[in-house]
Amino acid sequence: ARALAEAEGVPLAPGTGLLNDADAAIEAAARIGYPVMLKATAGGGGIGMRVCTDESAVREGFATVARLGAGNFGDAGLFLERFVPRARHVEVQIFGDGTGRVVSLGERDCSLQRRNQKVVEEAPAPDLPPQIRTALIDAALRLGAAARYRSAGTVEFLYDAERQDWFFLEVNTRLQVEHGVTEEVTGIDLVEWMIRGAAADYAFLDTPVPAPRGWAIQARLYAEDPAVDFRPAAGTLTQVSFPADARVESWVEGGTRVSPFYDPMIAKLIVHGADRAAAVAKLQVALDATRLAGIETNLRWLRDVARSEDLVSGDVSTRSLDRVVHRPRSISVQASGTLTTVQDFPGRVGLWDVGVPPSGPMDSRSFRLGNALLGNDAAAAGLEITATGPTLAFNTD
Repeated sequence: ARALAEAEGVPLAPGTGLLNDADAAIEAAARIGYPVMLKATAGGGGIGMRVCTDESAVREGFATVARLGAGNFGDAGLFLERFVPRARHVEVQIFGDGTGRVVSLGERDCSLQRRNQKVVEEAPAPDLPPQIRTALIDAALRLGAAARYRSAGTVEFLYDAERQDWFFLEVNTRLQVEHGVTEEVTGIDLVEWMIRGAAADYAFLDTPVPAPRGWAIQARLYAEDPAVDFRPAAGTLTQVSFPADARVESWVEGGTRVSPFYDPMIAKLIVHGADRAAAVAKLQVALDATRLAGIETNLRWLRDVARSEDLVSGDVSTRSLDRVVHRPRSISVQASGTLTTVQDFPGRVGLWDVGVPPSGPMDSRSFRLGNALLGNDAAAAGLEITATGPTLAFNTD
């Protein structure tokens, strides 16, 4: 892809082709200048990327990134490119018929990332100068036409807002997770287009793509725990509820067991508004109305993201999420313990005669007072723990 971009005159971030070994990577990094990014050529989803600030980091990271590429994508190839600390990730959705005819469905901004994994995406891209938008779309169309691209694809760019400069990153030759925001602003069903194209029906390309209408934003819900450095969470979801006025794409419901063996994304929540301010407000409301219980998720963190200064203003970058202030409201089990029971008041009474023992909290008065302090119903269930019970850490005041 980089070779094709260079042949078509599309600007490239200073970088390399595929590298044979760590020594070649170190030599290239010295030529490009630090910091640099080691990237798996077949990578995606933030996997197979590492920022290196010196020679030792390149040497150490080379084997790691190659291993990640081979393990996750079956390809150990990797390359190197300059790393822009405060960059924006802007991508253009294209669709081609395989003969050189390619159309653009506009751009998306995917700058809000954590560990190079997209978290919030939107269309169109906010505060993008018109000349930059035109240049990115033109470059994407040139690349697609030169490759005789067929079906849906995404041409990704790195935009340096401070320098008003941009570079080609890569082409994702598949349907992106964030394609829904493009569908929302264009009214086009990209999956339908792909199915029709697979049947050699490209008549829809004869009709001009409509101009974007309104604004769409997507938030990705992950089964991971923000309180412990976003460690993946696994277990059974006991409650799943999404707002009816948002587009939700998910595979989970109450009772679904989330496995530790796959990507932790459990849902995509997409909203559409007349303008960006309306879309941001709808995102905040939709996240507030979402309920996920049973395992830890990034839902509460996303609520803070949706109200962060960078997202609300549209002044986003790939470092924006590093500045989000989030205080988890959760309890972590530091050590397990015996003799912990789930009780409610008054419990089971009057059943001893038929073999079922009576039950209930040992200290029913304190139990009910605790519920009263929390605003719970007096009969709400709770944990009753003895002195030899678990060690718990409360992640909030």
